[in-house]
Amino acid sequence: MDEILQACPSLQKVLDTEPTLRAAVEDLVARSLGDVFSKYLADADAQAVRTFLQETGRLDFSRIELHQKARLRRGPPVLSPADVSPVPLVTLEEQQARAAEDTAFGLDSLADGRWASVAFAGGTGTRFFSHLDELGKALPEPNEVLRHQSFDPGEPKGNFPISPVGGLSFYENIIAEALEASVQSGRVPWVLFMTSPVTHDHTVRFLDATNLWGFPRKYLVPFPQAQEPRLDQDGDLIPLDTGRLVWTGDGHGGVYRALLTGKNLLETIAKDGVAHLVMHNVDNPAARPFAPARLGFHLREGARFTLSGVRKAKPDEKVGLLMQLSQTGRVEVVEYNVLSQEVAEARDENTGRLLHEAGNANTNLIAAEAVRADIEPTLYTGKTVSSRKGPVSSSSMEMLNQHITRLLDPEKVRAYEVDRREFFMPTKNVTGTDSVESTTGMLSDRCARRLKAAGAAVHKKALCDLHPASRGLGPGLKLEAGSRLFMSARQSDPGGAPVCAGPLTLEPQSLLAVHAAWPYGAIQADESRRIKVDTTKASRLRIGRGVTIKKGVRVSLRIGPGARLTIPAGRVIAKDIQVEVGPGKDQEI
Repeated sequence: MDEILQACPSLQKVLDTEPTLRAAVEDLVARSLGDVFSKYLADADAQAVRTFLQETGRLDFSRIELHQKARLRRGPPVLSPADVSPVPLVTLEEQQARAAEDTAFGLDSLADGRWASVAFAGGTGTRFFSHLDELGKALPEPNEVLRHQSFDPGEPKGNFPISPVGGLSFYENIIAEALEASVQSGRVPWVLFMTSPVTHDHTVRFLDATNLWGFPRKYLVPFPQAQEPRLDQDGDLIPLDTGRLVWTGDGHGGVYRALLTGKNLLETIAKDGVAHLVMHNVDNPAARPFAPARLGFHLREGARFTLSGVRKAKPDEKVGLLMQLSQTGRVEVVEYNVLSQEVAEARDENTGRLLHEAGNANTNLIAAEAVRADIEPTLYTGKTVSSRKGPVSSSSMEMLNQHITRLLDPEKVRAYEVDRREFFMPTKNVTGTDSVESTTGMLSDRCARRLKAAGAAVHKKALCDLHPASRGLGPGLKLEAGSRLFMSARQSDPGGAPVCAGPLTLEPQSLLAVHAAWPYGAIQADESRRIKVDTTKASRLRIGRGVTIKKGVRVSLRIGPGARLTIPAGRVIAKDIQVEVGPGKDQEI
């Protein structure tokens, strides 16, 4: 202790005024963490030292011991063909024969209230909002939110307006799909958001302040993930100038610990009938957690964990693969960088497909009874962070949700293929690969396929954006080059007549954006989460036959609860229009 007091003069001042903190110092020394005082706090003032000691009260020293041991271990060995065997990926083709049964079973399970979704919305926020100039140069046209709103650069990724025309955020996209599942099944699923200290308050404010088309707020629940301290290259704690430690989230696999600790959210939703969870990244707007066929597959297979897999496109694709390890017999996702070239390139003799092809899309289904917190952590090294003595290289210990398969019966783990175009749009960057730029294009293409299947003509340079609630567009719709469509309305009258009666043309560079406050109507959920929808309170739109929006014209329509907006047949709109119809009003333009 004397050496530490000499190395950090301010420590004595702190202990003189707050002697109870001496136990914290002694605890650090006993655990070989005392070097932090000479390394980082030698010239610190008393307030910084006090803050540091107070911060140590949050430490779980058993986790730090695991972290330090992981730093001393060698990396995982490269796996050869003898080390692994393939886990069958139930392909899209194989799913066709059972799709009807799986879908029906999935819808029934939603109606029984057996599902919740969990979006991984933690981390340290995003730089998306501070790179809008770069994004503006890459996009053919900014969406309506990016065009008209300004943003705090510190807003988390979940709040980013990602949809190509209407600018629905990642959060809104998740909730819109959950609401559609509610209306389809008659029961509201729980929608959970695992947050971090950086994203939690932003998420709460968003959920409290946004209408969200009438989704019952009670079933939208943000909950915090645990934090782990980063360690430097010597395995020591890293204080900042203020004395606060450098923390990081415990990874998306921390979801299990977060669900089980504190208020035990898992127990709460289990008592409400939830038996299975769909976990997914907040930045994959195509995750579609409540897709009925996948839910039904998981249940009919009796699975405890179902990995949503994308078929590996080429041997060197950087994606984790679901495999069975020969040594343990366990099934787990193996990272691409520990596979020998022979394993990566191996192909099935009969089909010519890659032998190991089940790539992890990180939208995974798990039985609630399989949730446990003791999954093995993963060490990440090399990230440079700030400290009291300047930038230092650090390591973190995080958990990955898919690694729970290491603890499960291999017979209860499944790999279910999803179509990349429909279910996998990772959004990690602003431009380039896996970016806002690429996701915007893929979302538009997905909507265009839906419109074309309904009989629309969509130019390859048009942008389409459909809220999950939208219905009644297709036959006679024509989107010309550079036109943009956003639609969230689904009916023109309480009986559910189509929004559009016939031909509707958006000429080049025109815009039609329709925001319906309550596209379904007034939604009420009882204590068992069963819902009633009063369609007389829906925000309704009626577009007559032969309507045309002329080249370059912008039409923006907002329809309040119980309101109706009509565009009469034959109307040619040749100048910009911005209309907001108040609750219960009936208006024609």
